[in-house]
Amino acid sequence: MKLKQVYLTAVDPERLASFYEGLGLKVRFVDPGKWIQFVSDPAAFCVASSAESVSDQLQDAVLVFDVDNLEAAIESAVAAGAQVEAIRDMASHGRAVKVRDPSGNVIQFYQAIK
Repeated sequence: MKLKQVYLTAVDPERLASFYEGLGLKVRFVDPGKWIQFVSDPAAFCVASSAESVSDQLQDAVLVFDVDNLEAAIESAVAAGAQVEAIRDMASHGRAVKVRDPSGNVIQFYQAIK
């Protein structure tokens, strides 16, 4: 078994997809008003409309994005409409920040200590 895809449910999928495009993800496929799939091999990351989803909005799993520069990721997210909730220092492991995207979904950026 392998993970095929992960998706967020959104009332306005194009608006939410624009947020993730602003963070640097590239769009692979669009079914207007229903589904936007990003390039994120091997598993796909997508944004689905409520009609296309099997989940309710804000009841999805937390997406964690590995970033090289936590401050730059935070700055980009805030500029695109996100709210930063908490930055966590994990000592020698790295740092992470809890963010709410424009639809209220919780995501996290993680920067490992190098």
